Amino acid sequence: MSINLTQRMSNWISKLGIHIATATKNGFPTVIVVNSSKVNGDLIIASLKPSQIKRIENNILENPYVAAAPGQLGAVRAPYQFKGLAKLKDSNLEITVEEVYCTKPGAEAGIRLDTLGYEDMKNYDEIRWQDDPPSDI
Repeated sequence: MSINLTQRMSNWISKLGIHIATATKNGFPTVIVVNSSKVNGDLIIASLKPSQIKRIENNILENPYVAAAPGQLGAVRAPYQFKGLAKLKDSNLEITVEEVYCTKPGAEAGIRLDTLGYEDMKNYDEIRWQDDPPSDI
């Protein structure tokens, strides 16, 4: 089942890009940093450079399940990890988000947020954070 992200999550992904982790079918990991990304409903769409496609293309073919997290300052101010199925479409990687986790240090680390339902996940965001993404960096 796919998951729509909150506006705050979407804003961070759009402003700061994302880190994408892929793995071979044997579990050998590769992580790329993508500067240009956006959210459309339950999809994270990352614009890839040819060199990035080359690094992850075989992994996606062998194992389309990926993890992604906001880039740059997002690791601290937007502590989320998104997991789902990915497919390459032209020069984009489209990730259908199926799971959302909190990666904030402390007692909340590892909480699976998507099981709360959209409204409660949104409330979780609003209670803990009073900001949107930073202005242009």
